[in-house]
Amino acid sequence: MSDTAPRPETAENQIKQSCELLLHSTAGILGTVEGADALAISDGKVLSAGLGSTLRAQYRAIEEVDGKGLLGLPGFVDGHTHPAFAVGRAQEFDWRAEGLEYLEIAARGGGIHSSVRAVREASEEQLTAQVAAHFRRMQRHGTTACEAKSGYGLSLEDESKSLRAIHAAADATGMRVRATCLAAHMVPQEFQEDPSYYLEILCNEILPSICQQGLAEAVDVFIERGAFDLEAGRRYLEAAQELGLGLRVHADQFHSFGAVELAVELSAESVDHLEVLSDSGLEALALSRKTHAGLLPAVPHFLRQQANAPARRLLAAGVPYFIATDFNPGSCYTPSLPEVAHFARIRLNLSAAEALHGVTHGAATSLGWGEQKGRLDPGFDADFVLCELPDEAHFGYGFGENPVRRVFVGGKELS
Repeated sequence: MSDTAPRPETAENQIKQSCELLLHSTAGILGTVEGADALAISDGKVLSAGLGSTLRAQYRAIEEVDGKGLLGLPGFVDGHTHPAFAVGRAQEFDWRAEGLEYLEIAARGGGIHSSVRAVREASEEQLTAQVAAHFRRMQRHGTTACEAKSGYGLSLEDESKSLRAIHAAADATGMRVRATCLAAHMVPQEFQEDPSYYLEILCNEILPSICQQGLAEAVDVFIERGAFDLEAGRRYLEAAQELGLGLRVHADQFHSFGAVELAVELSAESVDHLEVLSDSGLEALALSRKTHAGLLPAVPHFLRQQANAPARRLLAAGVPYFIATDFNPGSCYTPSLPEVAHFARIRLNLSAAEALHGVTHGAATSLGWGEQKGRLDPGFDADFVLCELPDEAHFGYGFGENPVRRVFVGGKELS
């Protein structure tokens, strides 16, 4: 019998409960059932997890999948990505080798402004094709759902185009997406002399239109020197909140001046980066226990920085968290959550279990999917990956290779 084959009808299996898919013979299924190595699945949901012998006796499966000793993990959820870019920025990698810093590259006309020019020049069809290619790369590394930001358009026309491209690419690839409008990524070059005018456009034109079109469920803002200050960030976030949009914030990446505290005050879903998190910011997050800390450990590696988010202090304080790639063309060009999990273990001193939580249920919860995704328990979406790993302790242990061998979304294998 092939590893995916229909089960023959017999008198014996007619009295069993029916399921669409039975996954068996894995190295283990990560979930709440101790020792589970099999899953029963129907209607895109997990029916049961347990021993293969037990589930075989209980269920009559239309189709079976032989796990062949691979480790079954929940499909990875990437809580912070920037996939709506048209071209890469590999030249900047050389500039960093010469000693230029992130904000110096931006001041040169590189960085985000470079990506903005490319997105504005691209047709919607071209941009959709690029985003779809990015999603497929992510899927090959086990990502089955993600948050996806715009932010390289910085005009109503081009932010709308970017968000439409994200949705169209999600439909084309089967990627589950929560779209975020990051029109407050940077002040575009045409408004550098009058940033306040762009802020008015953001709050009075871009956000209402994006909301009316139903293109985004949340917004994000980059609060940082050279981008948006605290006052502008507040204005943007409050305008979005009035429209019923969720709030996410780039905060404390290079400088700390109250962005985390602002995010907590406004009940933001997450604050991401946190490499220079202040004590007051940590205290605010600890008292909130609602706003997630978005940890992006591959970013300081890519940018050749020594600073890391204080993950151990955050976890000790009970702050909910997730781990994400920050996949983008300029400051972290990787779509691989398994690779990022390695940096979480090395740079953030997380255990394998902590890293795995960060790329599964932690990320899902930050995106409002905590009761649907990120676990392989009954009632959850049957999004799972089969990895060439002997056990959970090996997750993030190796690097430079992809452990993901097969990817399933809603119980269906991605080709």
